[in-house]
Amino acid sequence: MNPIDPHIRSAAPSDWEAVWAPYDEATYSAALDFLEPDDVVLDLGAGDLRFARRAASRVRRVIAVERNRPVLEAGLDGLPGNLSAVCADALAWPFPAGITAGVLLMRHCRHFADYAARLRAAGCRRLVTNARWGMGGECVALDPQMPYWAAPPGWYACSCGAVGFKDAPPEEITAGMLATSHSVEDCPACLAGRMASSLQPWSRR
Repeated sequence: MNPIDPHIRSAAPSDWEAVWAPYDEATYSAALDFLEPDDVVLDLGAGDLRFARRAASRVRRVIAVERNRPVLEAGLDGLPGNLSAVCADALAWPFPAGITAGVLLMRHCRHFADYAARLRAAGCRRLVTNARWGMGGECVALDPQMPYWAAPPGWYACSCGAVGFKDAPPEEITAGMLATSHSVEDCPACLAGRMASSLQPWSRR
């Protein structure tokens, strides 16, 4: 059964996150390599299901969520039995329990923190994505990460989706430091977001 949810939030023309485009073979292959045979996968922004179909051939189950109805319907014919398609806004649709891996192939994603938090709340502990760095792909651990202040100097990627370079004196920067990154929480972007939220009530006075 492949449910189609009629209650979809309409997307503004400027909402790049609503725009779907297929990725190249290298991107799909790299993402598939992060999945395990017993995974229950939630594919966020699944488009016409071309990745979801390939994932279904190597994992236990795939649930694909796409809010663009015409794009999704173009890929519905002949779905394998372990692939369910849902037409819904993944920022509002309730994630089911039992998800072991999320997939977010969306380089232009503006809601990484929301997706990651919703997956965490559903019990998922891995997110395969190209959204943080906007290129390549990675498997992000959704368990709590070290706080930003405890991370050594060098590249970092935060659970909020922000990435950056934690400064070090030029003489202390090494090739190894430039070639690695650290997963963190509570980075400067998180602090800026909390400050902006706390000031909103005052701005309306």
